[in-house]
Amino acid sequence: MKTTWALGGTFAGVSGAEMVAEFERNGASGLVLALERYGVDFTTLSALLGVFLLLGLTHRWGQVFPRWAPPLTGRRVPRWLPLVPAWLGALTLGPYGVAATLLYLLPSAAGLTDLPDKEPLAGWAGWTVAACGIGAFAVYGTALGVAAWSYQRRTRPVCLS
Repeated sequence: MKTTWALGGTFAGVSGAEMVAEFERNGASGLVLALERYGVDFTTLSALLGVFLLLGLTHRWGQVFPRWAPPLTGRRVPRWLPLVPAWLGALTLGPYGVAATLLYLLPSAAGLTDLPDKEPLAGWAGWTVAACGIGAFAVYGTALGVAAWSYQRRTRPVCLS
């Protein structure tokens, strides 16, 4: 969605320029507006960090610092370093995404509640944009929980006694 907007396209009938204009109307700073024009905002940066965390939980460099991380190259990654943000993310984002799907998306889709009415994200366009974000939270939170559980099991200390 953000990439489509950054490349000048429209998503759910909403253009990137309309989103930038909405940010501007809401009083966003010059830096935020400049980044938003390229499809980069807080959520995009958070998603990139989240992907990095998921990769670290599932790859060897998440257990031993790789050569591209001097001066830590070759040292073990402290077990808590990826697990704390992973479990915090899993325990907040996953339930949020699932609850928002059940309480906001499904009732709106079934016609039980009204669709968003604030432009530029009014009607089904707003619902679609919300569904992408909420769905991403549900999927990412679940994936983070599975990856954290796996990492925790693979890195648990071995009792020698």
